[in-house]
Amino acid sequence: MTFTVEPSGAALGALIHGLDLARPLADEEVVALRQALLRHVLLVFPEQRLTAAQLAGFCRRFGPITRHILDQYHHPEEPDLCIISNVAESGMGRTTARMAGSYWHSDLSYLADPADFSMLYAIEVPESGGDTIFANLYQAYETLPEDLRARLPGLSAAHDIMAGSGADAKVTLSAAQRAQAPGAVHPILRRHPETGRDALFVNPGFTRRIEGMDAVASAALLGQLYDHATEARFTYRHKWRAGDLTLFDGRASMHTATGGYTGTQRRTLWRAFMGGSTE
Repeated sequence: MTFTVEPSGAALGALIHGLDLARPLADEEVVALRQALLRHVLLVFPEQRLTAAQLAGFCRRFGPITRHILDQYHHPEEPDLCIISNVAESGMGRTTARMAGSYWHSDLSYLADPADFSMLYAIEVPESGGDTIFANLYQAYETLPEDLRARLPGLSAAHDIMAGSGADAKVTLSAAQRAQAPGAVHPILRRHPETGRDALFVNPGFTRRIEGMDAVASAALLGQLYDHATEARFTYRHKWRAGDLTLFDGRASMHTATGGYTGTQRRTLWRAFMGGSTE
């Protein structure tokens, strides 16, 4: 093994030591990383120094990349990467009232084929604030009260990019962008195709309502699931440093940006979405 895996001690997450991702990975390294990712749900690679091309090349080892519909934020050198930034003069800065992504969500859950894995890479970070919190949706499901868990098999929920929470942290879509994301319906309880484990698959940011339920009953059940899944015991909070790279399994997690920094503090991350699981 060319690297070591250090569990975070939280509900998910492990630090990967001894890998320079600027060099191409051997096939056996990719296999070992994928197994570590499936086990820990989230991997953290500290102190990386990557060009856009090197980063995209690394991401493609975990599946084909789905480009985000917000094409105005595609990386100018590598459009498979998308930029999240508050730096206005870069031409990529977002002007939403709250920081982009500052609501609990699973990436691309509003697509018929959501991402299997997501990547975030820190270019510049504020001195304080700007953390990202990840939640383990395996554990959230497995620890639900039995009466609540018994209600979930057979239920599906509608997902939409502009639904749910975080309206003041979302960018307005053009008509063409909206047409690329008409919404999708997914089971609330999904069996992970690689691990065989069941996990919740709803999130406050993109889940609109439970199919076949009236609005009040749907909101009540979703609220119970969200309150449970975001308890601190199921989470890992990442304090970013420039050069940190996170790789995480969206089929078993959701995450949120936390904000907590002023507009004068620069924050720029690059991200990508890989793979896509069918139900």
